Amino acid sequence: MEITLLGTACAVGGMDRDNTYFLIQNREDCTMVDVGGSPLSKLAKLGISVHQVKEIIFTHFHIDHVYGLPSLLWGMWLAGRTKPLIIYCSSENEVQLKKWLEVIDIHQWPVLFEVQIHKYAWRTESLLIKEEELMITTFPSLQLGPTVGLKIQYKDKVLVYSADTEPNSWIKEQKQIDIMIHEATTAERPRVNHTSLQEIINYYPLERIDQVVAVHLTDTEPYDRVLDSQVIAIKDKIIIGFDFMKINL
Repeated sequence: MEITLLGTACAVGGMDRDNTYFLIQNREDCTMVDVGGSPLSKLAKLGISVHQVKEIIFTHFHIDHVYGLPSLLWGMWLAGRTKPLIIYCSSENEVQLKKWLEVIDIHQWPVLFEVQIHKYAWRTESLLIKEEELMITTFPSLQLGPTVGLKIQYKDKVLVYSADTEPNSWIKEQKQIDIMIHEATTAERPRVNHTSLQEIINYYPLERIDQVVAVHLTDTEPYDRVLDSQVIAIKDKIIIGFDFMKINL
């Protein structure tokens, strides 16, 4: 299974980064986690058809994580898609999602595929996807409004995605994490509803986490300074993510 970071910037964007979202590719099927900037061109650069995107998981409904959806749907319509598209969102965001689909007049184009909205309860762990070797569950994040992180289990490997959050005890309590993709909106200073790279290093038991990939990044933040101040054992575990970075699980 391969994960591609399609964007790695915080809400204000970056000079060389789109807002944070990523793609999970399991054989031919793909799951998009949030939908940031230019999803059609990103898929084209990866050689992936819009027909391969089986489902979308929205971790929350802040604009920087959802604004690419109309473009993606438009591209699917133009490509003649007919198979259903599943969109996962929290129960609290269902009405908002339906209103948005009405505003863009998706049924007047008209689309030839069904958009199936699957709700999840964000305050507790929720199972979204269970296939032969892949399981994706949600857990509550610590952010403004309904927000979830994701636990992605593939064979015997575990990847945890924090989504937008303050340091999260749910993640801290996990016994073993192979890869943790974690937001780091700032490098050193704490920021409400978000996490700094320094907080990741100080808060989480990195001896139980094999690799950390920092995303949701701010161009002007001194991430390298934080990493350079760490011992080699910590520094070697942490990667500052970048757009189109690939992660194999």
